[in-house]
Amino acid sequence: MNHSGRLLYPAPGTVPQAPLLPTGVPTEAAPTTTQTSNGSLSSILSRKSPRSPRSPKSERRVSFARVAGTATYHVDDEPPELLTQDSLWKLNPISVDEAIFEAGVGRTQYKLLLICGLAFCSDAAEVTFLSYVTEVLRCDWGLTSYEESLITSAVFAGMVVGAPVWGWIADHHGRRRSFILSSTVITIFGFATALSQGFWSLVAMRGMVGIGVAGLPVGFDILAEALPSESRGVFLMYIEYFWTLGSIWVNIIAWCMLERYGWQVFTAMAALPTLIASVAGALMLPESPRWLVDMDREDEAARIVVKWAKDNGEPMKSLYLKKVDNHTENVSALDLCRRSALRWKTFAHGVVWFGFGVGYYGVVMLLPRIFKNPAESSAQALCNLSFDNQDLVIASSMEIVGVLIATFTIDSPGRVPTQGFAYIMTGICSLMLGFRELGSVFLIVVASLGRCAAMLACCATWVQCPELFPTTVRGEAHSLMNLLSKIGAFLAPFVISDMFTQVQCGSMMCAISLMAAAFAFSLCLRPAWLVR
Repeated sequence: MNHSGRLLYPAPGTVPQAPLLPTGVPTEAAPTTTQTSNGSLSSILSRKSPRSPRSPKSERRVSFARVAGTATYHVDDEPPELLTQDSLWKLNPISVDEAIFEAGVGRTQYKLLLICGLAFCSDAAEVTFLSYVTEVLRCDWGLTSYEESLITSAVFAGMVVGAPVWGWIADHHGRRRSFILSSTVITIFGFATALSQGFWSLVAMRGMVGIGVAGLPVGFDILAEALPSESRGVFLMYIEYFWTLGSIWVNIIAWCMLERYGWQVFTAMAALPTLIASVAGALMLPESPRWLVDMDREDEAARIVVKWAKDNGEPMKSLYLKKVDNHTENVSALDLCRRSALRWKTFAHGVVWFGFGVGYYGVVMLLPRIFKNPAESSAQALCNLSFDNQDLVIASSMEIVGVLIATFTIDSPGRVPTQGFAYIMTGICSLMLGFRELGSVFLIVVASLGRCAAMLACCATWVQCPELFPTTVRGEAHSLMNLLSKIGAFLAPFVISDMFTQVQCGSMMCAISLMAAAFAFSLCLRPAWLVR
């Protein structure tokens, strides 16, 4: 039944089996539509029955009429029988895309947004957290520049290991299981980091956290697959606010707790959002109906969508789902590299994600280095380290502006132009951040614009990724893209290390961001790839 209340019936050639219709009514004929004498809309199925004593050479008619959410049918002058809403859905099963559209957008999607968003923010929180802790431990533990970079890179190395694992689990064992397991790993080893007593134990704990963080794209895919395509772009922008909130959260607790309570308490507080997401996910997170349909579990998918519709105020009594052509195609993860239709798309989008990893994470980790305030120039005084927390909070807050801009540009002009121009702006700002002698006010403005542009590019890249790949490999494809971004993030600490001047750091980050912009624009050359 559609929004207008009109009954939907199978097209010619798709008439259901005889048990769904009265005994003796054949199923060869196609349905026609007519109007009953009382003015209500009904479907009249014309059937030519075999010869029988009751109707020799006659045409028997089956009439349907909608009555208060149900329907009745009768054959000629026989007594009317009841056709329930359940039977109506059987007469016309719909695709999972149509079912999700019928269920609407409301309470269900906002609940998923909260659960997945709390986990999603831990990725940004992790990077911002590392930019503080490595600077503090350089003094507390006497770390060398190489050891400092190794702590940060251990997280990204863990992400490289975890990305294909969580993607495989998501595509073969379910989005829900992958999300809950990855969030639990982040929570356990996030709190365990606060108990680390030495350099190598800290490296090991952060590496395990990185393995868990690699599974966070699954939460993004869960939300994307719960949305109708018409509202997906704008709604997915809402989850990007959690990314920004994760960055702001770490800056605020660093401002309030790092110098007063030490890095251990700071570490535990940084893991708090993921703890909440893990518990909420285990209690309330459903499986993705799109994934269930691809696994031939249509009944489970239908029950979930019916519950969503009820929660959203669009109740359905029952629902029958069918597969459509784009859900039945057999695509494996290896086809991302083997099939010509997927190969270049995977490569070009992968370069964009790599540039996103270097550009975004590089800017985030470069700012505490620029805005730190050693009391004196001597080596001993460098351990009396403080940060311009106010400037850092201002710069990170500009990510909210980036998300706002993305909300208005994600559908028009679209994903690709938004990414391209944002990566160009990120590169320009990265280059200008290398000139520290231009003054603090200039650096604050440039840093704010850089964070805004990096976040804008990030939003469009994240939204476009699930739309480019089939459901059967979406988890693995998104994890592969996330893996490439983490390789870029893995290299970012070395790009901005003390081995290079700030001008050299900014120049390298600028070049990589411009490369990402070029490949983002190259996606315009194949418009058939793009949803928008």
